[in-house]
Amino acid sequence: MKDYLKIVNIRSLFLAAMILAVAVGIVYKLFVIAFIDGPAYRELANKYTIKTFKVKAARGNIFSEDGQVLAVTVPLYTVHFDPMVIRSDKDYYKNLKKLSAGLAGIVGHDYRYWYNKLSKARKRKDRYVFIAKNLTFKQFEQLKKLPLLRRGRIKGGLIYEIKSTRKYPFGNMLKRTIGISTPAAKYGLEGAYDKILSGTDGERLKHKIRANAWKPVNNFNEKEPVDGPDLITTINMQMQDIAHQTLLNQLKKYKADHGILVLMEVKTGAVKAMVNLKRNASGNYSETLNYAIFEKFEPGSLFKTFTYLALLEDNKIDTGLTFELFSNRWKYYDRHITDSHHYSHKKMTVAEAFSQSSNIVTAKMVDSFYRRSPSQFTNRLITGFGLGNKLNLSIKGEADPLIPTPGSDKWKGYKLGMMSFGYTVGLTPIQILTYYNGIANGGKVLKPYFVKEIRKNGQIIQSTDPQVINSSMASKKNIEIMQKLMRKVVREGTARNINSPYVQIAGKTGTTQTDYWTGHTQYIASFAGFFPYEDPTYSMIVVVHKPDPKTGYYGNVVAGKVFQEVAEQVYGITPRKLIVKAE
Repeated sequence: MKDYLKIVNIRSLFLAAMILAVAVGIVYKLFVIAFIDGPAYRELANKYTIKTFKVKAARGNIFSEDGQVLAVTVPLYTVHFDPMVIRSDKDYYKNLKKLSAGLAGIVGHDYRYWYNKLSKARKRKDRYVFIAKNLTFKQFEQLKKLPLLRRGRIKGGLIYEIKSTRKYPFGNMLKRTIGISTPAAKYGLEGAYDKILSGTDGERLKHKIRANAWKPVNNFNEKEPVDGPDLITTINMQMQDIAHQTLLNQLKKYKADHGILVLMEVKTGAVKAMVNLKRNASGNYSETLNYAIFEKFEPGSLFKTFTYLALLEDNKIDTGLTFELFSNRWKYYDRHITDSHHYSHKKMTVAEAFSQSSNIVTAKMVDSFYRRSPSQFTNRLITGFGLGNKLNLSIKGEADPLIPTPGSDKWKGYKLGMMSFGYTVGLTPIQILTYYNGIANGGKVLKPYFVKEIRKNGQIIQSTDPQVINSSMASKKNIEIMQKLMRKVVREGTARNINSPYVQIAGKTGTTQTDYWTGHTQYIASFAGFFPYEDPTYSMIVVVHKPDPKTGYYGNVVAGKVFQEVAEQVYGITPRKLIVKAE
């Protein structure tokens, strides 16, 4: 029994020794792999590491309706060279002189630099020689025609990758409308149509040849990127240039803070020009924000157009109704409403009150006819016309309209009269223009749009049709009355200074106080309307914020003159039908 136990103990000790030896061997092997042979193994692993990389698709371009490039994707090429694909030294050195001379002429450096670099690369069997970065398409096309490289990737060792950059040929003009699309910010058309313009990315295999250096692998199964389609906008660059320069000159003249101009096609709602200019600290103007879409303001007398239309639709007035005024100042609740014209006693018809922009008559009418039922007035504006709804434009950032309603926490009795001439309400320039355009369009309100077509390889894959917001915001009779009243404003009213001999303009002036709550009152000058009166083709709004009061601030002068000049020039370049009447 003792002998048996002795044998068992010996065997156990032997087995333990064997296990210990194996463990020591494993630990030693791990030590050798990690610290002795490790660098060599890691270099080998890195050499043969293969990874799939995303290949960005070329972003679609953006064009104006008249074919001008507004945003374009420009390819930039990074080129490497694999000298080892050339099988014989004789073939390689036979072409090296011409290759070196060609690279010197296209990329830079001299002939000797390239000859020495490519000779050394061949001797040390370097398979990934850097040639150039950020080559233009033209430079790349020239480079592809050089000796050896003209044979392509497999036989000539040409290795290249494409990186795209976005260019905006018109610089500051239309900057906020075109917009950008980056990981940090997306706005304007670039942001709104980002998914469409982006296309579909591809995939490409690369293997790692050294730290942070990956060489493309020839792989017939790689996924090629599908470039994004192009946007054809509604913008007419000739009209845009007219609008931009005219507004810019006026902003400089009156030292205004910022200004907006939007030009729209009456029958479609297509935006033909849009300008947003803001003065910076140095006194220069540039497009920094899209005020036309996001900035709501108290429109002042521009709002009277909707007030008068509401009164007509509710059968409260006719244009011959007369009001008697005893002063240009009228107390209303705890407020005083004033007219800019001075008079001690005056009789004024509704038509005259509109053309002369009387705040008092406007407030008196609304107070007289709606005091007992203010909701009738606000419902007409909000629901009947649609002024309470956002337009839901393709370009994001539109502000919510503000029209006070009875019964809300912020409703006060005086607001009924104040809102009648454009205070306590808030609308953006493009919202106001949309409904002015509706009046010009016989009562049909159309949604403004900026993109006419989407094209792929020159073929139309999607087009935009006019979208109706309100098929009839008012009766045909009352729309025609408002059109006549707006023409009267220009012919003999507050805007008679812009009554053009070249094109008949109809519209409404606006001169609004702003910042009055701070004790340092500023002004907003505006004009909205359409032209030509006899055949409405375009509607337009001009808004100028905080012009220098010492130079001028009235809507007919500061904004109206811009409207007139743009209308005359746009009308001058617009093709017109020649109508010949039979005798």
